[in-house]
Amino acid sequence: MLERIVEQVLNKVDIVDIVSSYIPLKRVGVNYRALCPFHSEKTPSFYVSPAKQIFHCFGCGVGGNAIHFVMRMENLTFTEALKVLAEKAKIDINLSDSKFTKDRALAKQKEELINLHQDCFEYFKEQLYLRKNIEAAKYIIKRKIAKETAKKFGLGYCPEKNDLYERLSKKYSKEIIDLSGIFLERNGKNYCRFEGRLIFPIFDTMNRVIAFGGRIISDSLSAPKYMNSPDTLIFSKSRILYGLNIAKQSRANEFVVVEGYLDVISLHQEGIDNAVGVLGTALTQDHSFLLRRYKNEVVLCLDSDEAGKKAALRSADILYQNGLMVRVMELEGAKDPDEYIRKFGKEAFLLRKQSSMFVIDYKIKELRNQYDLNRSDQKFRFVREYFEKILTPISNEVERQEYIKKLSEMTGIDENIITREFSKTAQREIRRIENINYFRQTQKKATLTDSERLKKNEIYLLSLYIQWAPRSEEIKSLITEDDFYTEDIKILFSSIKNLLDEGMELSYSMLLSFITDENVLSELTGFSSKGFEDFETARKAIDELRQNIKAHSLKLELEEAQRKNDAARAIEILNELRKLKAGREGEDR
Repeated sequence: MLERIVEQVLNKVDIVDIVSSYIPLKRVGVNYRALCPFHSEKTPSFYVSPAKQIFHCFGCGVGGNAIHFVMRMENLTFTEALKVLAEKAKIDINLSDSKFTKDRALAKQKEELINLHQDCFEYFKEQLYLRKNIEAAKYIIKRKIAKETAKKFGLGYCPEKNDLYERLSKKYSKEIIDLSGIFLERNGKNYCRFEGRLIFPIFDTMNRVIAFGGRIISDSLSAPKYMNSPDTLIFSKSRILYGLNIAKQSRANEFVVVEGYLDVISLHQEGIDNAVGVLGTALTQDHSFLLRRYKNEVVLCLDSDEAGKKAALRSADILYQNGLMVRVMELEGAKDPDEYIRKFGKEAFLLRKQSSMFVIDYKIKELRNQYDLNRSDQKFRFVREYFEKILTPISNEVERQEYIKKLSEMTGIDENIITREFSKTAQREIRRIENINYFRQTQKKATLTDSERLKKNEIYLLSLYIQWAPRSEEIKSLITEDDFYTEDIKILFSSIKNLLDEGMELSYSMLLSFITDENVLSELTGFSSKGFEDFETARKAIDELRQNIKAHSLKLELEEAQRKNDAARAIEILNELRKLKAGREGEDR
């Protein structure tokens, strides 16, 4: 039974150990706290409860147990995440009887895609070393890539004439081959999108091949120089960094982030084993969270042209706003890191890295270059932009004061005047944000229907049942199926009640495993953090929730009776509502 497997796995793993293997946790009282890995924030709102073995973010609302956490972090299905945790706990499991049919089907597709990519990987590697494909080997030599390095990164080659599709069709269905995104169909025939290209396999952090990149080996061709796999069930370029599977093991304090495959490979070949690359896309929040799993510092080393500088500024902002210490490294005399290290060597590169600028200082330098501060109009525009781009994003007061001092030195304007003026600007910004947040909250409240309020209260009642039923016979018998009106919550309650009636000793964390609705998970983990640890408080909350549920369900029934012009039923419901209200008022007195 799946329930037994989940129970066995969750009993063996500790959520604190699991979460802390991805992000740094800090103990706060009985819980642990961190910056949320699932959304951008500067003040930690992500909590882990060792007592309940759950996590919840009060910023973005995500929550669940260790399985849900691994699902989100690794982009896995429930059963895949369960397998990962089972391996960590050294438990042999068989999921063939899993009730998660859709989940199993998706997991099977993903597993087949992983196997297909592994087969393609082996095929491409084999082709690189065949005599008939000597031009590919010559290209590797031309780019000064050593044989050991090529093997380390698993480089391969896809010949223009190949039988890859035919080979794969003997083992995989057309559906799986199509889902891989490796082939294109033209005139009824299937062609590998990487034909005539040097192949760079792309690995995830679990060292599985999930996609490919390809570079043409002849610059005289009119085709695009680089080509990547499209996004698939197992690959999303905004969530993957090239070379991270190797670089995450580096002892260096930081990651060096570069643009291309060859930049990463050249740096690693020279012993700079902490280099990772973006895959033809801008750095995203997901990339920030990915980097933050392993290290807190990043050195950005993007191409030296104007586009590279703009990308560096955008990327530096994203990384810094997501809690990473960011420095920007500028190259001179070469267009990219690959060319620079081949031209000037490792020591020159490391010296450049050593002189890299803290992100805010780099932004100031770039901003300063746009204005002539000897002209009053340009000076005032510079100050306005400095407020907006430099001072406003800084949350640390000491850090902000330091950059107010720098602005004073650059412009000759008194620090106190800058501080006073910035305070006015900051207050306006705070009011603007408060107004936006207030509007959002009122909109949210306004759009909450009676049925949504009903469901929210039912989820809270379910949370208390999950928390208390395993340890209190009174509460276990107090809450019944009749207390629930929303069909999916009623089914969920019945399933959990049946498991408890069968004598299973179920923890709160374990019971969350059978909830697939993320909104319900969020409500449950958030509500369970509000503290109903003693029996009397829990009992009082249960009574109040049951009354709220009854009132909301009666209102919905009243609306239905009025729609059907059923006057007798409407009067009956109104009388029930009056009695309910009178009962409450009596309790309050």
